[in-house]
Amino acid sequence: MSGPVTIHVPENRLAKLLRTPGGKPVAEAMADAKQGLQSLQGDCMADLDKTLAAAEAIAAQAKGQFDPKVAADLYATVSATIGVPTACDLEAVDTALISLSDLLDVLTEKAMWDTNAVAVHLRAVKLLLRTAADKDGAGTQAILEGLRQVSQRFARPDGSTAG
Repeated sequence: MSGPVTIHVPENRLAKLLRTPGGKPVAEAMADAKQGLQSLQGDCMADLDKTLAAAEAIAAQAKGQFDPKVAADLYATVSATIGVPTACDLEAVDTALISLSDLLDVLTEKAMWDTNAVAVHLRAVKLLLRTAADKDGAGTQAILEGLRQVSQRFARPDGSTAG
């Protein structure tokens, strides 16, 4: 038994809604989204403060010596936070966290520890969180450039950290 074949294509309601005029203009929707993110600023800062305190406590466990567990725990804490500062309009903090993650990658790869390099990154994150430096273009860029130089010093292919 065979009969005629009927092909049924369901209506794409999302496409229809997108084509239907009305709703908020894009600029208004973007302004509302920005206002929503700003309302989360306090919670975001509190979470970043907790993460920074945890990172400082983990880094202190190294006691100046390379410890793979400390390096892994610190990396996990820092890298899990990346993206949060940008959502809170603190892009420079994100950049500092990425630089610290890069540094930790290199230190782990070389099985070495540099307390000062890690501490400089953590202090920079604290500074960027506590001050208006994140909004100060020249000051912020100077901080981030300094962090980049610290990270790159350890990433040299010849293995040297001099310079």
